[in-house]
Amino acid sequence: MSNIEYLEERQHIIDVARELQEIGLLVRTWGNISCRTDHNHFLITPSGIKYEDLTPDMIVLVNLKDMSYEGEYKPSSEKLVHAAAYKARKDCDFIIHTHQVFASCAGTLGIKKVFSYFEDEDVTIPVAPYALPGTQKLADNVGRTLSHYKSANGIIMSNHGTLCLGQTSNEALFEAEMMETACNNFLEDVCKMDMPHGVEEMFSSHLENGDIRYAVSDTPERVKTIHKQIYAKRPDVKFIVHNKSEAVMMVSRRANHMKPLLDDFAQLIGVSVKIPSNEGEIYHNIKKKVNVLFVPNDGAYCFGGNEDDAQAVATVLDKGCIAYVAAMRNGEGHYLSLFDCIKMNRNYRKNYSKLADTVEHEEKDDQET
Repeated sequence: MSNIEYLEERQHIIDVARELQEIGLLVRTWGNISCRTDHNHFLITPSGIKYEDLTPDMIVLVNLKDMSYEGEYKPSSEKLVHAAAYKARKDCDFIIHTHQVFASCAGTLGIKKVFSYFEDEDVTIPVAPYALPGTQKLADNVGRTLSHYKSANGIIMSNHGTLCLGQTSNEALFEAEMMETACNNFLEDVCKMDMPHGVEEMFSSHLENGDIRYAVSDTPERVKTIHKQIYAKRPDVKFIVHNKSEAVMMVSRRANHMKPLLDDFAQLIGVSVKIPSNEGEIYHNIKKKVNVLFVPNDGAYCFGGNEDDAQAVATVLDKGCIAYVAAMRNGEGHYLSLFDCIKMNRNYRKNYSKLADTVEHEEKDDQET
């Protein structure tokens, strides 16, 4: 390991990733980080591996000209975006891409710029037009936006997340933190919402040897019935997280249908989520390819094949509900097309989730040998 090329730079990327995790700007495997090594190459985090599991050999060296790469690990699917940014900004040597909450939500409102403030200074954040993640079109949109707004070191990718640039990692990290604060201020002032982000867990459960184990000993019978219905109708589900966050509760009270405003919502949760108007409709809303069940005025049940997946769905749902409420109060939102949602959901199920499972199983095998 000591002879690995660019060992110091690879380890630095990992350190920055973990710092971003600690402050809540990176979660699970969402987002990516890169640094330029010379005029023709950059290092980038791999696809589908949790940041806490990264080792220097997993950081991938990519050729800026032809996107070829070295090693056994596949580079992030957003390598094209990073390449476009490095080409547009010759002075940029470090890039952070996040799915941070408030900036991502602000990027769903169909606006070209976010006008806000940070520490009493005016801030303008450009918003790049939407394109499917991992595509050349998204990279082109990012490159054009960065070329047009030459003084902006941070942009929002519409319905997706942020891209934060700097000559150093500290500059890129500052940009990410500044953008999140500025976008939170924007949502408060323009959309009239001061809403925290996070999972407010209530009555959750998991399967153990075929039996349902409830996280709260005095879980009401009404709630137990819902858990039993989910497990009966979705044999692939092993964990259920009952999320009663402020945003999720608001949607469960006031909405009847959620269409995705964000890429990760379409990928993890589903292409369309109905909110029943009464509890009699709940059983019929447990769908094969939808990982959330709303209950009127009682939040939502988020499920997955393991605890990590269920918690991820709960986290993404909360962010999606914040975006939904912001769009409603703004009077306009840019919803993703059904075609794009289906394509992302199918791709996530077939490729990304399988890759994550493979890595997890390999790690368990290594621990057992």
